[in-house]
Amino acid sequence: MDDNEPNPVDLKAISAAPLSPNAAVASLLARRSVSPKRLSAPGPTRGMLDAMIDAASRAPDHGGLHPWRVIEFPAHVRVALADLFEAEKKSRDPVATADDLARAREHATHAPAVLAFIVRPERHPRVPRHEQWLSAGAALGNLLTAAHLLGLGAIVLSGERCHDSVLRAALGVGADEVLAGFISIGTIAKAPPMARPVDRSLVSSCWSGVVAASSSCATAQASPAHSVA
Repeated sequence: MDDNEPNPVDLKAISAAPLSPNAAVASLLARRSVSPKRLSAPGPTRGMLDAMIDAASRAPDHGGLHPWRVIEFPAHVRVALADLFEAEKKSRDPVATADDLARAREHATHAPAVLAFIVRPERHPRVPRHEQWLSAGAALGNLLTAAHLLGLGAIVLSGERCHDSVLRAALGVGADEVLAGFISIGTIAKAPPMARPVDRSLVSSCWSGVVAASSSCATAQASPAHSVA
């Protein structure tokens, strides 16, 4: 994170001059996860990082529980985080090579900004855990999208290190919390490959009015409506 911030993010100005609907959607459709090796300085300013966290807090949140939190890793603690990543790699893979250990350390040190994303669902009489997980996922999505809209690249990486008890304890992750992953953020030094198009039929369908029957909405709208007996 860049602590020297000559121009903090002016959220009022952004709200007063929003993107046009077409430009906003086009920007969303252009978002890609960007590998840490494709990121470089400068990283987000303090204002940018605050704006990302604020965007995360605008995610749908039944009950206002905020079932997530982030941990920031400023520059002066990155070596300590790299030590933890290296120790976890050695514990998990005793025959890890020097290159393997160096790559583990780079995950903590290469990107200009690194955050941990923690999910903390709780028992609640009206908000089941699965809804809290959905809320946390939406918050993470908002954070990544905000980074993109601010002109930065970002990615969240999980993996086996997130389950390491020593690492979790060192970061203060509670027994009822989940270390979901580590977010890397920075300036895009090398553009990622274009996203592969997704077949909408894999994620979208249109109920036809008949029990357990569905099809694509484009097909359904071109066909006569069914009546339910």
